[in-house]
Amino acid sequence: MRRLAATTVLLLLCLAPVAATQTSSGVSEHETEAGDGIAWRDSISVGKPNRGSLFFGVQFPSEGTDYFTWDFPLRTAPNRPWRRWGNDDTIRVLLRVIAEYRLANPGAPRVGVADLSRPLGGPFGARYGGLGHASHQNGLDVDVLYPRRDGAELDPAKAARIDRGLSQDLVDRFVAAGAQYVFVGPRTKLTGPKRIVQKLAFHDDHMHVRFFARAGGRRQ
Repeated sequence: MRRLAATTVLLLLCLAPVAATQTSSGVSEHETEAGDGIAWRDSISVGKPNRGSLFFGVQFPSEGTDYFTWDFPLRTAPNRPWRRWGNDDTIRVLLRVIAEYRLANPGAPRVGVADLSRPLGGPFGARYGGLGHASHQNGLDVDVLYPRRDGAELDPAKAARIDRGLSQDLVDRFVAAGAQYVFVGPRTKLTGPKRIVQKLAFHDDHMHVRFFARAGGRRQ
């Protein structure tokens, strides 16, 4: 018991620099913005995506050369800082896939990245805006907007506005990068290995990519 207590105290001390503040609405919001730099560290994803938490998370930047971030509830860019935290492996693979995609499609618009997890993980339901998320609790999930046919850096809102060729390329790259699941909308006509690429309601405007935890699958 003493060893468990000591470990708990150590985790709390290590997490102190990224402790979240609370807004008047009770929504966690981190005080600092990472900018273009990323403060890398080894993250720990605990529990399941729909019942878990995140230790030593890494904040995804608000925008970069190959990507922008999107706030679903506010329908604007960039996404708020407290909605952009993930496992370091998740963020490394996400950045690599996006960079390779843009290199292969030089005329493509920047990729839109929406929600990951909150600074310490945990519930990310409707109280945090919009439809909320049943998962996104331990830093292994990320929402990625489908590229639009008109190239605009906006949420496509519906499947008719997506560029299916570019969207399929992104899906294929996430599968090749070792994603556990890629959830796509039923009207998108996007395909892939059935055990990985699965249709899910309310995903006609974005794909939901889930990666393996470090202890499972393979380390990216």
